Amino acid sequence: MRPRRPTKRRRLKTEVRKLTVERLNAAGEGLAGDIRVPFALPGEEITATVEGGLARVKERHTDAPSRTKAPCKHFGLPGDGCGGCSLQHMGDEDALALKEDQLLRAVRSVYPDAEISATHRSPPRSRRRAKIAVRPEAAGFYRKAARTIVPLTECHVLRPELFAMLGPLRELSRKLGKPFEAQVTITGDGLDADLQGLDVAELELPQHEALAEFSESQSLARLSLEGSTVAERRPPTVRLGGIETQLPHGVFLQATEEGEAALVQEVLAATQGYDRVADLFSGMGTFALPISQHAEVYAADAQGPAIVSLDLAVKATERAITAEARDLFKRPVMAKDLAAYSAIVFDPPRAGAREQAPEIAGSGAARIVAVSCNPQTLARDLRHFAATYDLTRLVLVDQFGWSPHVEAVAVLDRRSDGTGG
Repeated sequence: MRPRRPTKRRRLKTEVRKLTVERLNAAGEGLAGDIRVPFALPGEEITATVEGGLARVKERHTDAPSRTKAPCKHFGLPGDGCGGCSLQHMGDEDALALKEDQLLRAVRSVYPDAEISATHRSPPRSRRRAKIAVRPEAAGFYRKAARTIVPLTECHVLRPELFAMLGPLRELSRKLGKPFEAQVTITGDGLDADLQGLDVAELELPQHEALAEFSESQSLARLSLEGSTVAERRPPTVRLGGIETQLPHGVFLQATEEGEAALVQEVLAATQGYDRVADLFSGMGTFALPISQHAEVYAADAQGPAIVSLDLAVKATERAITAEARDLFKRPVMAKDLAAYSAIVFDPPRAGAREQAPEIAGSGAARIVAVSCNPQTLARDLRHFAATYDLTRLVLVDQFGWSPHVEAVAVLDRRSDGTGG
């Protein structure tokens, strides 16, 4: 039998074209017909290299009124600019309008009369956690559409404590003689750094000494390799609902304190007056702990370490919380069990709550609070509620000022006659 010839990858046709940008897509990219034009704005006329439906701007002939000078010098085109931000070429209000439109288009596919009731925005330089790419010669974010690192000399996203780590991380990479990625989080007890891409079995004594020196010199709360603790000066904690709560490895934490506070504020307000509340996809208690100040709470999440942390916080305070480690995608809480709760909060990951949402809708709970970081899966989940629940409040939370990402809180109230409208 003759061996098969390797399949040749077909080269896409490349051409230089003049284009007029007509609108933006949900990612904030310009669209000229069906051609994507990153970093271009509606009304702008450009000359671009077009390949496979994607245009790279060669020359911009006109500027849209909404175009603004990027605050960061590292912002730029794919392959050149930093991959941390994508909307710095437009004004703040235009960026917010893009996110409002993205959220409303999704939610109005289910609730046509939906309006945004309130907006909360995190300020620049407020991000408390980030994954930083590190090489001996550079530390920062990857360039857009590339795996090379932008050697950052400024950043308008990271909190100063995080930005200050770039130099020491680069020096650590030089001493180790290895590249890695560092997931760094600001906690109430200092920085928590998890280095990823390093095999501890391959490290020799001088490299272990370099890690110990790094942890000591930076006064880290905890230093880990791939989630395994190397050094811990203080157990890293975060404050949730007024309680110091241990932060396990790899457990989700909102990107900014301001964003977390806005989400908690909305969820707390929505659950006031309800004495039994279920908090699904609870994490380590971002909502469960504050809600437990006025209600009995059942909390469930697939991340076992998060539930262990929540249990420890409960034992320290004697709050009325029952916590369960449970994969809500494989084992959703059934409607008959959720019927015991007068209000239900659910905050799934980006994939949404495909299996859990219909059970929540069938529970008969008087109030539902949906928290989401993905308008598309939020809309999909909301379809389960449209027949018997009204949307009474929709809130936009913007933690990522120069990114198209958006978070939302949707409050749903069951109609007394059991029908929707």
